[in-house]
Amino acid sequence: MISLELQCLPMTRARDRIKRLDIILVIVSVATLSIALWTWITAMPVAREIVFLATTIALVISLVLIVNVAILVVIRLQRRVSHLEDMITGDEVRVSVPDKVVVVTLTNTERRVINRLEENEGQMTQDELRRVTGLSKSTLSVTLSALERKTLVSRVESGRTKIVILEQNVTR
Repeated sequence: MISLELQCLPMTRARDRIKRLDIILVIVSVATLSIALWTWITAMPVAREIVFLATTIALVISLVLIVNVAILVVIRLQRRVSHLEDMITGDEVRVSVPDKVVVVTLTNTERRVINRLEENEGQMTQDELRRVTGLSKSTLSVTLSALERKTLVSRVESGRTKIVILEQNVTR
């Protein structure tokens, strides 16, 4: 079976920027914590004045770490709040997002029928379609019924013959 799907493209640029910002903040936080630990460990065997200086530096570095994490939390909260506000007001900007996503699964026989209809500008008599596809009358009838249930084709009676009309273009 062939699975066909129409999908909208995600907004990857904004997500990539946010991920990069998160990574940078985490790297800075880990680096500052490492420097604070290194300063504290190297200051142990040193005189009292230097220990005070090292402790002060470690405290400042720890504060920088806390500020980085706070910035990360605030940025994420702002993003969530603005998203919720957009959802509430209904003013959310949609960039090339289709109203509905259609997922269609076709068998090889159904795909063959769709291809022949596309080649003939979306319209053929059922008898012509049977001849060009090489399907038996019963197989074609069952296939067309399945395609009608999927709302891809419709059949219109014209006298004793039926005209098969392609209702939706199906992309691969």
